[in-house]
Amino acid sequence: MYVPSLPRVLDVEPVVGRCIERQTSPELTKMGERKTVAFIGLGAMGRGIAANLATAAATGDEITPPVLVWNRTVSKSDRHAAEFGTRRARTLSDLSQADFIISCLPTSVEVAAVVEELAPELKSGSIWIDCTSGEPDATKELARKLATNGITMVDCPVSGGPAGAKSGELTAMIGGDIDNRAKPIISLFAKKKVVDCGPVGAGHAVKAMNNCLNAAHLIIGGEALIALKRWGVSPEVALCAINASSGRSLQTEERLPKEVLSREFDYGFKLGLMYKDVRIAIENLGSSFDENSLLPLVKKMLKASVDEQGFDADYTRVVETLERRAGVQLCKDV
Repeated sequence: MYVPSLPRVLDVEPVVGRCIERQTSPELTKMGERKTVAFIGLGAMGRGIAANLATAAATGDEITPPVLVWNRTVSKSDRHAAEFGTRRARTLSDLSQADFIISCLPTSVEVAAVVEELAPELKSGSIWIDCTSGEPDATKELARKLATNGITMVDCPVSGGPAGAKSGELTAMIGGDIDNRAKPIISLFAKKKVVDCGPVGAGHAVKAMNNCLNAAHLIIGGEALIALKRWGVSPEVALCAINASSGRSLQTEERLPKEVLSREFDYGFKLGLMYKDVRIAIENLGSSFDENSLLPLVKKMLKASVDEQGFDADYTRVVETLERRAGVQLCKDV
């Protein structure tokens, strides 16, 4: 298993901003001339995001069709082009004249490698939108490098999972973009909400903490159901009560019944990537944490689960690790 080493943040700028509601913000729906868009990374999230951009290019007046797509595995680009009407880029250099370059890659390490290769060829004035769940300090450094070539970087991690990427119902967390040039493009695939989080790197900081909370809620919910089952309470009955009460969360309402109790464990987000995001939150942003803090325990639990089940396991299988430790399996009543 390989988990990229992430540098520790020495300074974090204040994460401040404003919440943008797409339907009430005219600047999100208006652009001048059509723009060309290139998309890098057709994984679980990128595939759906690029498809929504292709639809917007075919039906709207913001993007010049076709959307160019590049993926390390060429066959994914070919399939995407056949299914959604995008155009496969043979090399990264084929993307160099795009007005907007959008990346959605596993980590900041891969983003840095692509930037290193492509940045010298990009035209001045273009905008790089990074939808990767990346590391804030690395993003700030990449933004500085791109700026030397006249390119603006905007970090734009998203939340909503593969289903949200497919439907376009994502929340985007933006760092940078003080002149709002990227928002009309972002709003085409983040129709749920677009939030200005602050300076470059702030979007990635908020996304890391969001996923830390996500995992914490799942782990705590799983532990609660295990304890209740050992006491004799059905998990389904417990969730029926909890989800109508103050202890509910997205994890108790959606992930635990649909992925854990069903034994499907097929949400579509890798356990190793969740661990990566939690590492960013704890190691890069958690200078105020100490031995009595709760969130570092989330990292510890995820690490144990990755070691047990592997990087590519669905992230909801962290509850299966809890079950094995307790000798209890959570499942639907039969």
